[in-house]
Parts: sequence; C-alpha cells; structure tokens
Amino acid sequence: MMPRSSAASLPRDETRGTGLPTSMLQTVVSNNKDAMNLLFEAALREESQQAPAPERPLPGPARHSTDALSIWNACRFVKMGWFSAHEAVTLVDLFFAHLHPLSPILTEFFALHENHFYLVTQEPFLCCTILMVSSRYHTLPGVGGCSRAFFIHHRLWQHCQHLLLRVALGQEKISKAKTRNIGSIEALLLMSEWHPRSLQYPPETDGWDSDYIMTNLDARDPPPPEELPVPTRWREDVVEPTKRFEHMAWMVLNSALALAHELGAFDPNPRIPKVDDLVGIDAEWYLQHLEIRRQRLPSLLFVLMNALSSRMGCTSPMPSDVQVSMPGSSFFLQQSSGAEWVLFMRLWIELTKMTTTIVDTLLARITSAMTRGSADTFMSLVEEKQILLVEWRQRHLVAVSSGEVPGIASDILFIEYQHLRILVNSIGMQCVVQTVLSHNPQDPESVVDHSFMEKAQQINLTGREYGFIEEVIGGCCQTLERITVLGATGSLHYSPMRVLFHTISASIFLIKALALGVRNAKLHEALQILDRAIAAMKDSNQDDVHLKTQYAALLQSHAARLRSSLVQSTQGYSKSHTSEPGRECQASRPESLAGEDVTNAPIFDLDVNDWLSLPFDPSMAPFGPEEGDAGARLAGVDLDLDFLWQLPP
Repeated sequence: MMPRSSAASLPRDETRGTGLPTSMLQTVVSNNKDAMNLLFEAALREESQQAPAPERPLPGPARHSTDALSIWNACRFVKMGWFSAHEAVTLVDLFFAHLHPLSPILTEFFALHENHFYLVTQEPFLCCTILMVSSRYHTLPGVGGCSRAFFIHHRLWQHCQHLLLRVALGQEKISKAKTRNIGSIEALLLMSEWHPRSLQYPPETDGWDSDYIMTNLDARDPPPPEELPVPTRWREDVVEPTKRFEHMAWMVLNSALALAHELGAFDPNPRIPKVDDLVGIDAEWYLQHLEIRRQRLPSLLFVLMNALSSRMGCTSPMPSDVQVSMPGSSFFLQQSSGAEWVLFMRLWIELTKMTTTIVDTLLARITSAMTRGSADTFMSLVEEKQILLVEWRQRHLVAVSSGEVPGIASDILFIEYQHLRILVNSIGMQCVVQTVLSHNPQDPESVVDHSFMEKAQQINLTGREYGFIEEVIGGCCQTLERITVLGATGSLHYSPMRVLFHTISASIFLIKALALGVRNAKLHEALQILDRAIAAMKDSNQDDVHLKTQYAALLQSHAARLRSSLVQSTQGYSKSHTSEPGRECQASRPESLAGEDVTNAPIFDLDVNDWLSLPFDPSMAPFGPEEGDAGARLAGVDLDLDFLWQLPP
C-alpha cells in the first residue's frame, strides 16, 4: 500500500508546504476584486501564524478606567471618528507628562482620569486646546500614525479657531459646556506658549486679497512699511513664522486679559459660588479648584503679557507697577506643589518687573546719553542693574538649593535670568559700539575699515567697557549650555516657544559679540557650545517644518561662515601688525562681581595675534537705530544680521 500523501496528512483546511487553506487554492478568480480578496486573506493568515512580538502597551488609561472611556466616547471628536476614546485619554496623559511641567499655566487637576468628566463637559475650549497641542508633539502608535497626527492636529486647530471666534464675538450656546469660563482663559494662555503647525505657513487666501485683483503698483497705494532687508530664506523660514506666532499670541493674550476682567479674575475676594445641597462631593471639589485656578490667573497674565510686549516692543496693558495678587487659598498653599508654584511665580514676576524697568530706563536713555557724551554716567546706570540681577540670582540659588523650586521650574527661571543678563549687558555693549563709531571722523554710521580690536586699541578701550561684551558672551554661552542639557533630557522637544525665542536671542547676541572681538581660546569654546546647542535643536525629534528645526539649519551654516571668516580676518590682520609683548586681559568679570569697580586701564597692551575679530560693522550692535526707542525685538528674532549676510561663503 502506498503511503498517504503529505497533503492528506494535514488538516482539512491547510497544506504543509504553503500554509494556505484549501479554500484559497480552490477559489476561482474571475475579476480584480476576487484577486484582492485572496491577497488580503493570505496576508492576514501569515500575520496570525507569525509569533507575535511583545508589544509596548499603548500609554493611556488603565483597564479599570471605564468611566473615563465612557465619557470620552460621548465626545464629538470620538463620535466623528477622529480618534478613539483610548487615544483621547492618551493624548491628555502625554500632555500632562511632557508639556505641562514646562509651563506653569495649568494645575494637575485634569491629569487625573476621574476629573476628565469636567474637562469634557465643562471646559470645551481647554479640552480642545490640550488635544490640539498634544497632537502636535505626539504621534499615536499604529498604522499611519504620522499622517493621522497631522490630520488630528489640523482638525483640532480648526475647531479651536471656531471656539476662539465664539469667545471673541460673545456667541455662547445654551449648554452646560460654556466657552466664557476660566478654562478658556487657560486655553488662550496655552496657545500663546505652543503654536499650531499651520502658523509656519502663510494664511489661506480669501476673496478680499487685492493682490489677485490689481497686482501693479498704483499711485493711490499707501507707502509700504519700511522693513530691514533680509535674505529670502531667513525671512520665509524664521522671521515670517515668528511674526505670525507673536501676532497671534498678542491677540489671544489680550483676549484672555479681557475675559479675565469679565470673569472677575482680579477680584481679591473669594468668588466660590453657593453650593446647592444636591451637588455631590466631586462637584464641590471641582468648584473649589476652580477658585484656585481663578486666583492663579493674575500672575500668569502679568508674566506672559509683559514678556511678549517686551519682545514685540509694544506697551503692555498690565503695567509693571501694578500689585499682582497671588493665590491666598490655604488649601492651595498647604500643598507642596502650591507653595512651590507661588515662590516660582514670585521670582518670575520680579524678573519681569526688572525687564520692564530696563526697557523704560536704559533703552530710552541710551541715545540721549551718547548724544550728550555722558557714556560713563550711562555705564554706571547699567552696572546698577547688574547689581540687581546678582541679588536676584542669589535669592534664586537659595530657593533651588533648599528644594523650594523644582528642577524644571529652576530651568525656566535660569533661562529667563540669563536672557535678562544678556539684555542688560548688550545695552552696555551698544554703548561701547557707539563710542567706537563716534571716533570715526568720516561717517559715524559707516563701516569702519578696521577690525573692532584695532579700532578699540586706537581709542584705548578699557576693561570696564569690554567687560560688557564678555558678560554678553557669558550669558549666551550659559543659555545655550542649558538648552543642550534640555535636549539631552528630551525636554527641548516639548519646550514652549518662549524657550526657542530665548535660544534665538542668545545665539544671535553671541555671534554679534564674538564678531566684535574675542580671544582665540574663548572663541573656540563659545563656538563649541553653539555647535552643541545646534545639534540639540536638530536632534529634538521635531517635525521638519518646526521653527526650531528651520532655525538650527540656518544657524549652523552661519556659524560655519563666522568661524572661517574670523580665521581669515586674523590671518590678514597679523600680516599688517607686529606682535607686541603684553599682559593678560583684565576685562573678564565674574558674574558675582558684576557692578564692582574695575580697572579703567587700556586692555589691548597684548599680542594682537591672540584676538580674533571681523571687520567692524555698525550692524554688529544689538539694537539698530531704526528699532525704536523701546528696543523692539528684545528676543533677537528680528535683529539686523547684515554683517552675517556679507560674510564670504
């Protein structure tokens, strides 16, 4: 007897060699649809036969959080199929895990799943904004995760615009999900910290765009605004997206301020509504926490509004001399996070008021001081501000060492402090630059035909004056070093836009200060720090259209051009000068000694080959003459970089 065939020894529905069911082998293919069905069936069967690799569980609610899932299943976004309830809770969890610690706007109330009921049913604007921001920085796992993230983020941003229009026009629906509430103010503050992806591109056209009607110049057209000439790529990739974000942030912050006044956020008296006997314990907890959120708003609005107004050169609607109220709830202060938040905001408010004072006093007087020739008096005023900064820094270090300010909050304050330090000393650097320009007998606004170091040697620049330049370099380097640390920990990927603006500011001020002149060793150290910061911005896993990625690519090319140009300048400089024996430069001033008396002796009695500098250009100064008496663009985004564009490629 012949042995049974191998096919007969297998189960009825499959063969050993192919692993395909008999039904598939016997199916008659008569059209394309039948063929596609067979392919799909074979693919699914192959996946089921493979040993499944252990998958990382989807971050999100625990299996017992059925109440949170049922609440999100009733959300309109889930019903419309944008994402599942599980994915919605995942986006909220990821927001509070990665983005929430980097900004003091929200409490951790909605981080708890049992409180999602109030987020979905009572806070529609805040709920949509949290999902919108989180979908920008997180990709849901699964098939088509990146494409779905773009789709979800864009749809949520469109709905945020709809809710913003309802708030602005007062179009409130008859529903328990109100838009004119505390959550909407917090949502507007979040939008000023993290911008949507669509702001990276020009807005969509509409019927009122006159460029499609009359493209030729007309005598009746008003004169165009005067703008500094910048290269096309710099404008399209950095300047224009930054302007769009800042304009949006300015409008939403003012809307938040108006709504805060309407809701009584600045009322020092408690405004807890009378609790009905039928209200449960959860509702009482929500109302009590709503009062805490209301008391937190004045300090948040003050800090964010004044920071943006200083950056844009606008008058702040919240003057620095106003008394900013802090949360006074004993329940809030008894919590460790509440006490830490209050101390953190007090320190930040002090820095904000110092920034406003500097804008009002120093920047407004620099032109008149240089005109009257009272540069020494003005420098003394700058040194007084340095002393105030050192005193604040000591209080900050005490709070950090005692553990009263946690790590992330300390990073925020450190970057804000270094930004103000750069600003103060850059004003002194501006005074030094104008002093050098005033000694040019031909044209004080023209380019000097020598390097800054050579010109400074001719006018006997003192260690006190060059100390401002070194302080700018020191503040920029410390800012960029902290940015590198944030990149290593992964926080830079989720950082708010103000952190990026301070990074841009520090990098531009650093390049300008280095271009004025620096020792060889200090130059290489600073450029290495700059390179590490660029690498951190490029390696932050950001999408390819994010402003951080675009700026890092541009900055890398300009840093390379600056490095080569400084070396070439030194080679040409040393050919026409003989080396002179001298002593070490005494201009370096430690941060702790800022404001103390320093020598007024000339600092350039030394070997000129040890100094690197570019041909001197007035655009190296941190503030140009056309940027207004308020020193507009304090964040450095729109600062004039003509001296960089003129460098050899």
